[in-house]
Amino acid sequence: MRHAKSSWSDSSQKDFDRPLNSRGERDAPEMGNYLSGLGIRPDYVISSPARRARQTVLLLTESLGFDESEIHWNEDLYYSGAEAYLEALRNVPDRADTALIAGHNPSVEEVISHLSGRRDLVVTTANIACFEITVDAWSNLEKDVCDFKWLVTPKTI
Repeated sequence: MRHAKSSWSDSSQKDFDRPLNSRGERDAPEMGNYLSGLGIRPDYVISSPARRARQTVLLLTESLGFDESEIHWNEDLYYSGAEAYLEALRNVPDRADTALIAGHNPSVEEVISHLSGRRDLVVTTANIACFEITVDAWSNLEKDVCDFKWLVTPKTI
């Protein structure tokens, strides 16, 4: 997932500290409701701790019945590139059947393109991509074990 729409109203604010804007505050819980309606509740959630990503995940997971203590905040998702996202997914405990990772572009789009094998996907704010993977351990996550199912946007739900 890419974080929801953020605010650019304070140009003196550090990028890490930018909050969601009103559209982002509306879209994030709607995406959680969408997942809930599909019967999807991740067993494991990983997110960038940057303010806009944190707010997105907290709003999304609230509608899924998560407590903040269940979310794994990973600074590498802010400071590092796409490989950090793949590494975070490969470190998901094997007891988890469904994982959600949330962060920033261009890394989110790069990971989705890598795992799907598609270069035509544009990942805008609050988009969620769904993959079905066919491995017995998250550590074996690679492109050839991923079946891209869908990419959904707040505008399409």
